[in-house]
Amino acid sequence: MAGAGAFVAYLIAADPGNASDVATLTQYGVLGVLAVILIVFARLAYRRETERADRLEAELRAQNMAIQDKAIPALLAATAAMSEVTELLRDMQRDRRLDNVRAHQDGDRS
Repeated sequence: MAGAGAFVAYLIAADPGNASDVATLTQYGVLGVLAVILIVFARLAYRRETERADRLEAELRAQNMAIQDKAIPALLAATAAMSEVTELLRDMQRDRRLDNVRAHQDGDRS
């Protein structure tokens, strides 16, 4: 029975906020000890996964900021380039129309 007492002490040390639950459940024998093991495992797993999710969320936030820092200037440059291209195409189209009008007027004079 000394091994069981040491095990109970280990479980209490693993999750100190659960000491009264451990003591109560160990009164039920093997089933109580198994229940304690499952509860401790579930709490430890939940804590581990919560910490992991928080860490991954922080990493994702940092990566999104890095992408935004690089993408926004590139998008601004692309927008400025498209504005210039649009203006150049508009000027070229206007020049082409003027050339056609002049050619048509020169043809009417001859």
